[in-house]
Amino acid sequence: MSLFGNKNCAIKPRPAITRIISQPVAKKPASTPLPSKTKSQNTVHRGRDSTSIARSSPSGSSASAHRSRTSTPAGGERQTDASKLHPRPKRPKLQRASPSHQPIFDSDDDDEASSSDDAASHKRRKMGGVQTVVDSKRSLRSRKAFSNQDGGLFPMIHAADLVAPLSRSNPNPSQGNFTVKLKYPSASQRERYDLQGGKDVINSIQEIIDVASIVTDFYMTEKQAEPFRDPNNGYIRQLEKARNNLTNKKKGDGRPDVETLLNDFKTAVRNYNVAIDKLRTDGSVEKNLDDKHHLPFKMVRMITTQAYDRTVSPRVDDLKKYEAGSNNVYGELRPKLVSEILGEADLKSDHVFVDLGSGVGNVVLQAALEFGCESWGCEMMVNAYTLADAYKKEFTARCRLWGIAPGSVRLEHGDFLENAKIHSALERADVILVNNQVFSSDLNRALVDLFLDLKDGCKIISLKPFVPKDHEITTRNINDAVNNLKVIKKGAYSGQGDAVSWSGGGGDYFITVKDAAHMREYAEALGI
Repeated sequence: MSLFGNKNCAIKPRPAITRIISQPVAKKPASTPLPSKTKSQNTVHRGRDSTSIARSSPSGSSASAHRSRTSTPAGGERQTDASKLHPRPKRPKLQRASPSHQPIFDSDDDDEASSSDDAASHKRRKMGGVQTVVDSKRSLRSRKAFSNQDGGLFPMIHAADLVAPLSRSNPNPSQGNFTVKLKYPSASQRERYDLQGGKDVINSIQEIIDVASIVTDFYMTEKQAEPFRDPNNGYIRQLEKARNNLTNKKKGDGRPDVETLLNDFKTAVRNYNVAIDKLRTDGSVEKNLDDKHHLPFKMVRMITTQAYDRTVSPRVDDLKKYEAGSNNVYGELRPKLVSEILGEADLKSDHVFVDLGSGVGNVVLQAALEFGCESWGCEMMVNAYTLADAYKKEFTARCRLWGIAPGSVRLEHGDFLENAKIHSALERADVILVNNQVFSSDLNRALVDLFLDLKDGCKIISLKPFVPKDHEITTRNINDAVNNLKVIKKGAYSGQGDAVSWSGGGGDYFITVKDAAHMREYAEALGI
């Protein structure tokens, strides 16, 4: 972010060990029903004081927080039996959240397509530090964004809109007009920036340069990018020189006044706009975009951060209104960690992703943008859901500006244990995120029962394990729903601010798979 480049966030996989030890028995035990999609009589009632979950903030520099919950993992009986399914090495006890570990809110801030799918499937890309196979099925270009539909005009929050209230309150405003319009690579409208706006909202000058740099790197061939990257007088260099002159301006140093320097920056923006618009009108941008199948992480972070800064950041204090110690404590997973864990779960564009307790929706939106998947979220807290709805609308506008087609997004308001639409999505889900950092043991137990409805192979990402350490299947706990889950990955995240929004150091995350097959193997070994 670059909060996101922290090397301490390394993921250290630990291979799962699975063995089945069967023992001859004198008598075939009485037949006992196995756990199935029909919830057991011991299922915890689905009432809870609430359920919001920590999610990732678009950027470490943006206002952040994401929902977190402390909980005791749901567990079954631990019996010393001859039949151990998953003996695991002992792990250090996970640190539990406490009142001192409350969320911290801050307010600042390819590959070409191959004619062979087999060849393309072997290409690899890097997402937030994780190497993963390129999804050759992913189509990036939004046809609507490159059409003349609506004249390219649609509702959006311009950077200048956030600065305007501050400018009106300034008793000595400048007489000049220092609003500039930036051209994005699509056929859509331009964005208005106020060059005199304070950096506490949006650093307009730096954001313009960052957008121009990403567009140059991603939407152009090396040849097309040459006039933009020229170190002496390229379009990017013109923007940087104008910015540097403004930064170095000192009173009485003989340099041009600020008004002249701001006009110089406006001229540099106009030159860039003309150049990028030429590449768009001759079809180069669309052709180049059609040859790509994934987005670089810095672009994902830029788009989500732009939408977050214009919708969530101005009202981030609303997210602090929660009951400490409840299931509604709010905190966010940051984009780098989100990219890593979803990449580890092998999320693809033809998959379904569900975020249980989606907060302001940042993980839901990042999954739809970065991976192109169908993305669902459910949030109970009214303030968080209200911001999520605004965030989603601006995110949609931002994707159109950039010419990118994200996966479909659905955000639900309510209890994810009771929401029928979420239950339907869960039955189709390939990857689920549950930030259960501060969930109660009862809520974790209810989730384990809910997971009975998942299809085999569905992966669940959580910050607390659903399968207790050293859990073993026995004839006495064979009906426990947790037996259908298997931890396949344990990783660590950094506590330095590039992974999560709350304080208290780093922690672990777990990838668990729904695997009823190993229960069948166990039953067969016992002759059940």
